[in-house]
Amino acid sequence: MAKSTPAQTFARIFAVWIHPGTQPGDRANAGRKMDALLRRAGKTRADIPQILAQSVADDAASRPPPPPSDPRDTAPHPFEDPRFTPVGLVRGIVGKYLTMEWYVQVIYALWIVATHVYRQFDIAARLALVSDSPNSGKSEALKVAKRLILRPNPEALSTGAAIIDFIDQGPSTIGLDEVDLLDAEARQYTLLLWNLGHDRALAKRAFMVKGKRKVVDFYAPMIAAGLGSFLADAQMTRTWVLRMRKYAAETKPERKFKTTDTADLDIVYSYLRHWAPNVKLDLDPPMPPGVIARDADNACSLLAVADACGPEEGRLAREAILFLLETARMEQPQLRMVRHGLAIFDALAIKQIRSTQFNKELKRLDLPDADWTRYRGPSGLEKAHSLTMNEQVKLGGMVGIAAKKCTPPGEKQFRGYTLAQFEEADREYCASGGARSRAPRLRLVTPGPD
Repeated sequence: MAKSTPAQTFARIFAVWIHPGTQPGDRANAGRKMDALLRRAGKTRADIPQILAQSVADDAASRPPPPPSDPRDTAPHPFEDPRFTPVGLVRGIVGKYLTMEWYVQVIYALWIVATHVYRQFDIAARLALVSDSPNSGKSEALKVAKRLILRPNPEALSTGAAIIDFIDQGPSTIGLDEVDLLDAEARQYTLLLWNLGHDRALAKRAFMVKGKRKVVDFYAPMIAAGLGSFLADAQMTRTWVLRMRKYAAETKPERKFKTTDTADLDIVYSYLRHWAPNVKLDLDPPMPPGVIARDADNACSLLAVADACGPEEGRLAREAILFLLETARMEQPQLRMVRHGLAIFDALAIKQIRSTQFNKELKRLDLPDADWTRYRGPSGLEKAHSLTMNEQVKLGGMVGIAAKKCTPPGEKQFRGYTLAQFEEADREYCASGGARSRAPRLRLVTPGPD
């Protein structure tokens, strides 16, 4: 076994120090060792990210040579007829394996095709497959995607060093499953790659490998699947978050993915590899109304691919992107709390409510999107838990709602909320117009007064 480099030695000690299961005495000992190594190298704790990145590069340098290229790249395909388009073929084939909402399928297919031309763009968008519960098709969607995307990494759950070594071999796409199960060290590297590889202008990093300076280009699309918190706020802005749901008997997919039977997927992959070098793309496609800044950056390659497939695909792509962005906006927990608060005031026929009682009523709501007993935080990706009072206060503050002194007729004064606060928040932040006209229905744990 090759001798560890100083960066690799530091990374192993750092992994012990940062792991949540490390005993206090062991953590303190690891901290002292870290500080001693830092002093010896003339560095401080501010240099830790660079040392960890160097450790990953050192790990990659010791890996075996790359495997041969994918034989499917030059394989023939039967789709010479111009009526076939990349996006249409991908949507058609994934529809046999996966049950998805229409807009999820459109963006999923566009992203897959875009991986084959991503080097023409400045932004490599990320795709996150998430769900509220297991067995919702996330892993199946990742497996299908990895038979169609450009040069996927072979590992389902890689180390940071393995991924970097793979990226360094040339243009590729990184796919990771069960990211919520990564240990602290591997998760840190994954988030580092998620950030570094998003923007071409910022994706190159220099490392010292075997005494020589080496530049690694991290620029590559990434797709990940998992439950729980595997994306922080910084990663969310780089990502199309696609929520998967369990299929019912009537929506069960036609086929189940089998690693020994992928001929239909492989033929489509071969078509994409033949199509990519010859397609003429508009690298600055028109954006849907209101899609700007980071959202526009993420949409650019997807819309360019859609427009190259014809006006109908371009129209459908823009509708899907707008629908997903608006759905994501309205699913923001602070806006859902406003809408659900109005439902509570209507159902109970009151104008003031204690803040603690409001919390209880939120958890009693019987509405499709009322999941306050399985709250997953502002990102929607944290471990499911019951909404706490502290979290309720923070959400209210995001839309200008704070507990105040209330004195209903014939009752003692208490701190709570008023109907007027929620109506104002609805006008200011939701712009729903008809939020209270949807006749919401409450399911109370204990009977209310007649």
